[in-house]
Amino acid sequence: MMNTTMSNSTTWNINRRRDFAELKEGTQVPGYCGYIEQYKYHVGDTYGNATNRLENRRANRHPIISSWPNNYFDASSKHVGTGLTAATTLSGERRPIQLPRSNGDNKLTEKMVPGYTGYIPRMPFKFGNTYKEDCDVCIDDFLHTTKEHDTKIKTLKQTVVQSRPLQPKRDEKVVIKALNFYRDQNPGKVLLDDKRESREAPIPGYKGFIPRQGVTELGLGARYNEMCDKSLNVFYDETDKHAIISKPGYVPKTTVPKFAGKASLQLTKDDKSTLMQRRLYKDIGMVPKYTGYLPQIRYRFGHTYGDASRSLPVCSHGQSNYGEHLQTLQQSA
Repeated sequence: MMNTTMSNSTTWNINRRRDFAELKEGTQVPGYCGYIEQYKYHVGDTYGNATNRLENRRANRHPIISSWPNNYFDASSKHVGTGLTAATTLSGERRPIQLPRSNGDNKLTEKMVPGYTGYIPRMPFKFGNTYKEDCDVCIDDFLHTTKEHDTKIKTLKQTVVQSRPLQPKRDEKVVIKALNFYRDQNPGKVLLDDKRESREAPIPGYKGFIPRQGVTELGLGARYNEMCDKSLNVFYDETDKHAIISKPGYVPKTTVPKFAGKASLQLTKDDKSTLMQRRLYKDIGMVPKYTGYLPQIRYRFGHTYGDASRSLPVCSHGQSNYGEHLQTLQQSA
């Protein structure tokens, strides 16, 4: 209904229009083009009834909304969000938010304008609140944590300054006396052998070279400590194996029994160690889809890849390598 008791005047503002239409509390004036939360999902009501119901629903969901200042940009009012995600102390109590005022130089202030594209600490980890609420909590938490850290550093420096500095022992007799005293107090500890083992994984953050880390699958899907432990163990195991092979008089196994053609899952431990020799072209043939170079394979037709590779001279000989096989043929000729 319209209010007909209002005095006639040519000055019509938003308040006079609202009074003239006798709108309910929280109802927007028809023709309002601003943003209304959840309005696009509300159907079946007039504009006035829809905005009134949405406003009541919003007030029930955020009861503290009634305490917001009327003018958001009023310098006399200090808006610090609804407090739904306010910072808390270690004891779980809610800590009042303290935000700095703008002085022209600081970027993080108490009145962050929505749409600011600069970096706000910890803002990417906040969800479900308005921009202002998350900004207030993130800025207050960042400044509070920074202040606590600076206080700890200052306290540590004061403690170091107040402590008496240690005097170095430069006299040889004093050093020998101190070492003898330490050895008497710790008889089972050897000073010269007190170092890290070569297989022990370094501490996380070590930037040095770790063998077998980036060129094998050992560096995938594992923590840094486990990855370094596996890589170092594999490297030193291969080093020891190579040292054994390099010894004079070592004769590696180059042949396998007659059942070499059976599946690899059926091979025994000795058979697998025989297959893991350093010879490239083995007498059991090459694995299908092998993309490396295989001499004379292009001239073989009508056989499977395994049969064709086993029939080649580079695979069918019984020597440790193809060079020794050629020397044997030359000597026999």
